[in-house]
Amino acid sequence: MSPNSRRHRTTRLLHRGRAGFGENGLAPVNQPPVRASTIRATDLETFERESPYATKGTDTTRALGAALREVEGGDACHLCPSGLAAIAVALTALTRSGDHILVSDALYFPTRRLLNTLLKDYGVSTTYFGPHATTDEIAAMMRDDTAVVFLESPGSDTLEVLDVPAIAAAARQRGAVTMIDNTWSAGWLFDPFAAGCAVSIQAATKYQAGHGDVLLGAVLSTDEVADRIAHAHLSLGQCPGSEEAWLTLRGLRTMPLRLQRQGEGALKIAHWLTERDEVAAVLHPALPGHPGHEIFQRDFTGASGLFSFVLKPEYDDAATRRMLDGLELFGLGASWGGYESLVMRKRVREIRSVSDWPHDGWLIRLSIGLEEPDDLMADLQAGLERL
Repeated sequence: MSPNSRRHRTTRLLHRGRAGFGENGLAPVNQPPVRASTIRATDLETFERESPYATKGTDTTRALGAALREVEGGDACHLCPSGLAAIAVALTALTRSGDHILVSDALYFPTRRLLNTLLKDYGVSTTYFGPHATTDEIAAMMRDDTAVVFLESPGSDTLEVLDVPAIAAAARQRGAVTMIDNTWSAGWLFDPFAAGCAVSIQAATKYQAGHGDVLLGAVLSTDEVADRIAHAHLSLGQCPGSEEAWLTLRGLRTMPLRLQRQGEGALKIAHWLTERDEVAAVLHPALPGHPGHEIFQRDFTGASGLFSFVLKPEYDDAATRRMLDGLELFGLGASWGGYESLVMRKRVREIRSVSDWPHDGWLIRLSIGLEEPDDLMADLQAGLERL
């Protein structure tokens, strides 16, 4: 075992993907961005051996890939211009016309759109399973032509927790690849590869970059599928800009601290919301009684800053507009994971395919930033009173 492997993961993250010392014995603390659309070679032999096209990466993107592997694991990392682009690359790489995908109904909506439109047009079929389905029920839905089992745990917006190790084991027995959108945990709070996944998707836009100014995605994978993903990634030209990679690498160094602070703040606010008369349910996997809470405690090392709550059904469209439009600290935004707090509302039944949703009220999704939780609760309290 090397000395580096015995160090804490936070320490390794700070020192992975940094620039080496130059001939003068000096090096910058932060890896400088390499901005290049063309890479030159010293001679023809080097050019033909290395194929140094900028679409295959630069020192900046390779440094970020190395750091992301330190965060989450995996044998390979391919960067994309967004989280959705990363999902599209992985699904395109691992499916062919006539293949079948099995996916949780508690799914990031743009992924659902991709499955139901473009991949469907290409001859790839999709079956959705309810996020509360048992492993046996999910295994029974796997078919001979099932190529991919696509998971998201906790589920997008509604935060259901899946037994990923059990599902991945069942998929492997049927010859299917398990892929997970692991963005909620930032790849830091849940180990998808130890759970049996071959692919993990990250929207590095979120906690990794962390400052609301980057769009970036990453496909982390095992050697089992890395070559197929590399082929799709290169063929589709899905390479991010150097500036985005550099900003994400810089943000990644402080992610563990931000994630811990935001997770603690979110849990404090979630507990507070459980006591509010206006709230029908709080959806946070770290709360006892949440569906899959025991699995969450077993598989996760902590919680991130994203969770939801459901208002009681008597609060209509106009009431929720009064609540949300008057918030001062929560921005109305569809993303999450940055240093700033965000809020949005949804009707879950409108986007589910097969599973029943038990609540009639509006779902309010919160992304908790780095503000003081007491200030955020005061903002929310004023908003709830406006209902």
